[in-house]
Amino acid sequence: MDICLEDTCQAMIDAVMPSLDQIKEGMEKKYGRPVIQYITSRVKTPESTLNKLVRKGREETLEKAVETFQDLAGIRVVCTFYDDVYRVVRAIRKIPDIRIIKTRDYIATPKASGYRSIHIVSEVPAVGKIKMEIQVCSAAMNYWAILDHELGYKLNMSDSPELKHIQKELRSFSFDIKDIDKKFLEIRKKIERL
Repeated sequence: MDICLEDTCQAMIDAVMPSLDQIKEGMEKKYGRPVIQYITSRVKTPESTLNKLVRKGREETLEKAVETFQDLAGIRVVCTFYDDVYRVVRAIRKIPDIRIIKTRDYIATPKASGYRSIHIVSEVPAVGKIKMEIQVCSAAMNYWAILDHELGYKLNMSDSPELKHIQKELRSFSFDIKDIDKKFLEIRKKIERL
């Protein structure tokens, strides 16, 4: 990935962040509590982009990366509670500066690994045609995703029985996280009724 593409990806993030900050502040005022805990962003590194092209068996060119990848620029919005994720997604869809290409609800239909989040693939027409992915998840979902990512990249991705066992454990933990998310939401709703 060249400097120009990295700059364009960063410009996309910079164009959307003020709207996300407004959503964060507006929802905190409306609900009297933090709905969004924090927002992070990243531009995929040239090394990571190349590795992904190789891993997917695609032509190792900048053009192929721009054409096929939806996450050269990425933003993660971490919400306090499970129901906040859907609130925030509805608000993101109203941001006038972005064009939503597609939304993937991995909460309703988790990935095989157990991963849960909502991914919004979008473009910022004023900046360019590069696709950006906005991930929205709860704090509990984010915790699981971070650990899964770190452990997954550190493991030798062979078909060893140990690896299969670890993957099974991680998937099981994703259900535990889902249950914890639901229980925290139930407690919050009880407190709100007091």
